[in-house]
Amino acid sequence: MENHHKPKVPQLQALHSLPPGTRPTNAIRNNGPNELVLERFKLRELAEGWPMYRDNREWENFRSIFHPGAFVYTTWTGRITIEDFIETSKDGMDNGASIMHRVHGTSVDLAGTRAVVKMKATITQRFELPPDSVLVDAECDSDYSFCMFFEKDDTGKWGARFVRHFYEKDKLIPVDPRRIPVIDDEKLGKFPAGYRYLAYCQEECMPGIKVKMDMPGIRGAAHDLLLRQAKAWLDGEAIEI
Repeated sequence: MENHHKPKVPQLQALHSLPPGTRPTNAIRNNGPNELVLERFKLRELAEGWPMYRDNREWENFRSIFHPGAFVYTTWTGRITIEDFIETSKDGMDNGASIMHRVHGTSVDLAGTRAVVKMKATITQRFELPPDSVLVDAECDSDYSFCMFFEKDDTGKWGARFVRHFYEKDKLIPVDPRRIPVIDDEKLGKFPAGYRYLAYCQEECMPGIKVKMDMPGIRGAAHDLLLRQAKAWLDGEAIEI
């Protein structure tokens, strides 16, 4: 009798799961004790301050999210201190940069004086793309676009120490559907799939920008490393991100 069952493909079996050793088993998450609800709310409010404050140029409020000396990563800055990021963001806005965010949900993993907040979001940046000055919006999504490492200091104040991003997929949308941008396929093809159109537009339209090419995607070594760093942070380890 013929066996009509399709053979399993081993390399596909892990696609439905996160890699082993990345779940923060010592952290408290959804449906935790009532006495931690206020702490969890504070952390969510701080995380959602990134899109609210930065998009609206509320720099003092934006700065209040972080501890002094914090580091953030973006495609167009790489690793940068929060103060330098603020100044670079201001310069970009003065030169016409338009970056907005839409928040779709937030989760909090809490372990004593440390927390990791993952925020699902869409990053949208508008460009006037050469050679025909066509207006486009590059939009990038991820299941948890923001991965924010928080710590409570001796005064009881929460602040972010590190912020990284995951990039799952992106797309390019003409603002006027009657005007279609011209894309250099060779240039486009060199960028990572998770933020290909965003990176292409950033290098084409932002003078002097060289996009960081190894940002975490939905899978892969950089993705797995960031999840393990989040677990190590919640386990109290001394790590540098």
